[in-house]
Amino acid sequence: MKEQPDPSLWAITWSVLSAFFGVSNQKNYDRDNAYLEKAGFFPYLVIGIGLTLLLILILITIVIWVVP
Repeated sequence: MKEQPDPSLWAITWSVLSAFFGVSNQKNYDRDNAYLEKAGFFPYLVIGIGLTLLLILILITIVIWVVP
C-alpha cells in the first residue's frame, strides 16, 4: 500500500465535521485511519472539542438574539 501524506489541518477539520453529520467516504476514512495509527487521536480530539464549543457558542448567541 502506498504511503499517504499526513492530512492538513483543514482535512482533519473536514473529517471531524463529517463525523458530526455521520457522512464520509472510503478514501477519507482510509487516510484518517492511517494518520490515527501513526499520530494518535489527539489532533482530532482537539478539533472536535473546538468545533463543539463553537457550535454551543453559536446556539447560545442565536437564543440570546431571538429571545428578548
